[in-house]
Amino acid sequence: MSNKVIGIIGGRGAMGKYFADFFESNGYEVIISDKKTSLTNKQLAKKADVVIISVPIDKTEKVIKEIAPLIKKSGLLMDLTSLKEFPMKAMKATKASHLGCHPLFGPSNPIQGQLVIMCPGKGSKWFDWLKNLFEKNKVIVKTLTTKKHDTLMSYVQALTHFSDIALADTLRKSGIPIKEMVTYQSPVYRLELDMMGRILNQDPNLYANIQIDNPLSKKVMQDFIESCKKLTEIVTKKDNKSFVKYFNSASKYLGSFTEQAMIESDRLIKEMLGSGMPSAEPPKDLVKKYDLAVLGPRDTYSDIAARKFKPKARIWYTSSINEIFALVRDGKIKYGFVPIENSLTGSVREALDELFEEDVWIEQMTSLPIHLALIGIRSINLKDIKTVYSHPQPFLQSRQFIKKNLPNAVCLPVASTAAALSRVLKEQDPYVVSIGSETVVKKYGLKIIKKSIQDNENNRTYFAVIRKSSKTKDQKSNGKKTSIAFTFKKDAPGSLFSVLQNFSDFKINLTKIESRPNPKVHGDYVFYIDFEGGLQNSNIQKALNKVKGKVEKLKVLGSY
Repeated sequence: MSNKVIGIIGGRGAMGKYFADFFESNGYEVIISDKKTSLTNKQLAKKADVVIISVPIDKTEKVIKEIAPLIKKSGLLMDLTSLKEFPMKAMKATKASHLGCHPLFGPSNPIQGQLVIMCPGKGSKWFDWLKNLFEKNKVIVKTLTTKKHDTLMSYVQALTHFSDIALADTLRKSGIPIKEMVTYQSPVYRLELDMMGRILNQDPNLYANIQIDNPLSKKVMQDFIESCKKLTEIVTKKDNKSFVKYFNSASKYLGSFTEQAMIESDRLIKEMLGSGMPSAEPPKDLVKKYDLAVLGPRDTYSDIAARKFKPKARIWYTSSINEIFALVRDGKIKYGFVPIENSLTGSVREALDELFEEDVWIEQMTSLPIHLALIGIRSINLKDIKTVYSHPQPFLQSRQFIKKNLPNAVCLPVASTAAALSRVLKEQDPYVVSIGSETVVKKYGLKIIKKSIQDNENNRTYFAVIRKSSKTKDQKSNGKKTSIAFTFKKDAPGSLFSVLQNFSDFKINLTKIESRPNPKVHGDYVFYIDFEGGLQNSNIQKALNKVKGKVEKLKVLGSY
């Protein structure tokens, strides 16, 4: 199905652009229609093999009814809205296959590791195609009926947004400036403020639609108000006994999740306070005392890979990938060692952003096979495990193993695999385990419960050795592979195809292409391409000169 045309109605909106880039990066031709495009919705519906509705919820039904009869019988009609019953009811008017799709994330987030809910409609072939495409890109896919989806979303989205917006309005009524609220906050209160701020920093029309257009929202909100009234009455009467009963009733519903929530929120608070990772101030003579800046702490995969790459290196451990780039950029250390990509979960977004923005150069690439182990204080039946700690990446890299073998476990992300080992050692609970490297287990006095739990035996992470850019030195690089990144001057159909055509014209083999939201320009994207050959190759020079005239900014990230 790689030759199919993907049509996105509302393709200039944030999510429309996001999925246009997603499908393009997976090799599909994408066409879009929107308010000011020359291509109309009806023209798109007739031309595309897959028609995606990416418009506001209150416009969705009207657009579906307008174009449903025009779609090819062999094609697919789908939507990206956060409600499913009424859109999919409208889709029944089409002779094509149809399904519902709800991405539970925003366009500022990478797609790897995100959750997408799919609701089956008509046509299993197209459903399987999209599900497989998502899973190929490391997306977690869950299947629900339309009724179950809308019921859950009335709580997951409508209720939580409702309470956050109302809480913010209550603070507004206090008359106290928000600066004072932030100044005299506890870490827990700051987490609450962060969630309110996140919601209220976005499009109010989106949240209005989520609240208003879900027919189940009214009852959910009435139940919430009744709960508030009851609690208000208890507090007003100063009825301590009833308060405890009310409190315990809610706590009983959450069950053991309260314990996990306490652990996870403690982790977030520690990181907010700066104690989650090493945060020592680099010494002034750092460049003399240390050879390499590596993401810490000790015993992480970055540390293991760096020591394998340069066994005698004097390593300075940083608290973040951004810090590595800053140290190299400012000349405080000569080389940085950063994770770039994992063969299962894809690129490391922080590293890509920094490579494009900072004045650094990829000097060399190296890789490390990632063999994940399940680690605890003693051997235990896998089904009895209650809690698993690890960095988010190992969770993604062993997702199928966890799903199959740890049905009763709660997975809690921590700052690093080393931090996960420390948690297990500290808690001394046989039902609490971690996922990490088996090479450092003995150092922590722990046991390997299960070896090689990664979903693919060829799991490997690639690392870049970076240095400060040098115009004289960079242009003389003649590596076997080159990496570039670029942004376009304006959004226009065919822009990416035009750039890729230049490489084809000069017989340059591309080995990788992907896009990332531009962290500095809302709605803009940065495209990353790797290809075979070094900068001394005349065809590569010609191709890059052509590309320069078509993009707003082109940066050669390295030739190695």
